[in-house]
Amino acid sequence: MKAILVIHNLKKESNYALTYAGNLGAKLKTKVIVMNTVPEPLSVQLSDATAHDIFDNEDFGFKDQNKNAENIVFLSYLDTLGMSLHAITAKYDVGLIIKGVCGTTKKINDQVLPILNHACCPLLAIPEDASFNINNIGYLADLRYAKKDIVSFLSKMSEALDVKASLFNITESGLPHMNDSYAETVFRQLFCNSGLNLVNIKERDIMKTVDVLANVMQVDFFVLSNRSSQLNGLWDWENMENEEHAHLPALIFPC
Repeated sequence: MKAILVIHNLKKESNYALTYAGNLGAKLKTKVIVMNTVPEPLSVQLSDATAHDIFDNEDFGFKDQNKNAENIVFLSYLDTLGMSLHAITAKYDVGLIIKGVCGTTKKINDQVLPILNHACCPLLAIPEDASFNINNIGYLADLRYAKKDIVSFLSKMSEALDVKASLFNITESGLPHMNDSYAETVFRQLFCNSGLNLVNIKERDIMKTVDVLANVMQVDFFVLSNRSSQLNGLWDWENMENEEHAHLPALIFPC
């Protein structure tokens, strides 16, 4: 995998992303680039320390935990000043962006949409209490519109992490449900060598489906496309913070 870019704004949720990226980068044997989005003079004022020393604060223990990690590079605010997100990902050969998120559905959307609208690579949203113990990756998509580049990405990632990965075929609104035999045929034709499993979901209510996947089928890592109806089922909850899946990582592709 290409380098991982962590967007850090010195807020507590950024530490979730840093910790997760450190673990993921070590597993995938790839470089982690930490991008500071807050001007350094402000960082000094807020922390009464240098920009790098803020990671020594008890709320930001990532530096101590990873002080010997050779694959982590910290950038200063000036290193990326005036650069677009596209230019940053190109310069540092970034293949994955990681961002910590928190709060209500609206707040999470406000945090991730500006990145997704300008990114050319997937965004991994890391909520509070997200565990790195990935065991069951679930790609939520209508099989008819499933992206080969997403399946390829997941195939490589699941193999590197030695975890289970499945494509959950969830019918888009207004389309007929695919029966099991037809879905299996289409899946074999498109993704026979991917290493992913196919699970054909009959439930039409996406929010019920997400709830069952997280709580019954133990999916602990969601994968979606930015413009899919499935993403609405992941985010559009009245009380997002109290939902079980609100603490699960979501890998979102900007396509």
